[in-house]
Amino acid sequence: MKNLLIGFCMTFSLSAFATPAGDLHLNPSSLKLKVYKFAVSTSPLCTNLITVIDNESSPQEVEFVGSVNLGSGVLADGTYPCVAIEMSDNIKYTSTASSISGACVANVPNTLDVCRYQGGAAVTSKLINGTTSTCSAGIVDNRVTMYMSTGSPGTGDAFNPPTSIGVGGGFQLATALTVSGTSVAKFVVNPTGKMCDATNSTSGDCDGVNMTATCQLEPPVFNFVKVP
Repeated sequence: MKNLLIGFCMTFSLSAFATPAGDLHLNPSSLKLKVYKFAVSTSPLCTNLITVIDNESSPQEVEFVGSVNLGSGVLADGTYPCVAIEMSDNIKYTSTASSISGACVANVPNTLDVCRYQGGAAVTSKLINGTTSTCSAGIVDNRVTMYMSTGSPGTGDAFNPPTSIGVGGGFQLATALTVSGTSVAKFVVNPTGKMCDATNSTSGDCDGVNMTATCQLEPPVFNFVKVP
């Protein structure tokens, strides 16, 4: 068993993103999530999750822009192709610049409820302990788990794990977490260009166009890097 420091840092490699269309793709100056737990799995299907960090008694609102340590935990040597963050479904983000339409205003915080009813149907999330959370129809602070896996297609439901390789839910994790020796791992969350002005959106330009917010946030790119 080894100590593993789980941190959050930002990188800004614009090559990771599609070419911006107009002012649809803005950069966030702040991205905050209230985090309850952080867990990992040795399976890309996110089975038998191992909780590494538990903020159950005092969930922390974590700033993802900048290098911020979420905490530390004990984890065995191995490769973990799935990570899961149990969090509030209300995320907060702020743009570095205003969009042409004014939907995104520089330095003005936005709150987006990312788990809501869709087409009249309830949306659920599988929590780290295996129970199911149901998201409310209104803008309510619900508890969900965001899954990231190397086996995820990256196009399905982010709040439930993949059902098979390349099928089902979860965001795509570019690189698995590898623990070897006394490791320090950085969880890289890259939201460059991912703020989206839905007012100017055309087909395929802006994710989540059915959500109520007009200044939206598309999914960042997730990756792990080992710090020497």
